Amino acid sequence: SKVDCMVWIVTWLAVTLLGLDLGLGVGVGFSLLTVVLRTQFPSSALLGQVPHCEIYRDCTDSQVKEISGIKIFRLNMPLCYTNCDSFKTALHKRTGLDPVAVLARRRKEERARRRMEAADSESSGCFTTERSRRREKSGGDGGVANPGMAV
Repeated sequence: SKVDCMVWIVTWLAVTLLGLDLGLGVGVGFSLLTVVLRTQFPSSALLGQVPHCEIYRDCTDSQVKEISGIKIFRLNMPLCYTNCDSFKTALHKRTGLDPVAVLARRRKEERARRRMEAADSESSGCFTTERSRRREKSGGDGGVANPGMAV
């Protein structure tokens, strides 16, 4: 790879110009720097299927077709705590999906569904009180300690 070639050239130049001890130290330091930079800025791609094959390639290729309704995201590096933020950013950017907006839309749809159910129950003559709703939600029977015993 190009990065490994650069590590080799920097190490060779440092050993040639600075001597063996300092040159190897510079080479190890440069190698560690490249590892940190590669984990901080991993490359990513949105994949699509090559027609008439089960091969998936980067969607920037002209022959690749994106599968409708499915997004295949590839991160070309192991996922760890050091690159999780760049992973999230790349995922949102490549897929066009904003999880905050999706969650807000789901909550809005849920509220609308509840309003519709409430309107349907009122129109059918089935009224529930707030106390009975809480009882149904908690799964209890109104706070009775032993529901099987006669009072």
